[in-house]
Amino acid sequence: MEISLRNSIEAVRMTLLTAKIGNFQLTFDIDTGSTENIVFDYVYNQLNNAFNPIDGSTKVFGIDGNYVENPHAEAELLIGDKSILTQFNVVNADQTVINLQNDYGFQLHGILGIPFLVENHCVIDFSNFTITIGEK
Repeated sequence: MEISLRNSIEAVRMTLLTAKIGNFQLTFDIDTGSTENIVFDYVYNQLNNAFNPIDGSTKVFGIDGNYVENPHAEAELLIGDKSILTQFNVVNADQTVINLQNDYGFQLHGILGIPFLVENHCVIDFSNFTITIGEK
């Protein structure tokens, strides 16, 4: 499945992907430098029934520059007509989310990092501003 990233790259210089969790449309940044998939804790807390907690935690170098231990959870992402079970670290990034909303006018709900890209055989084509999500 190929998805256009043109609008988000041109508008805010970020590779943004929309996905549904349950009945909620969410916005994720595709970050090729992130070693983890991240969902922000306010999303996790509001959509708690859509997430399944996973045992364990990971100590991650966070957006704010500090190492923080974060719980794990998984949820079913619906991207287009494709359903993808995805594991996340649950991270507090309140100030970052507020800054993005104030500066660019959109709310970010999480980050899809290298684990998502590799597990789903994704190819990002910056010449054509697309991401292709392959088959597992």
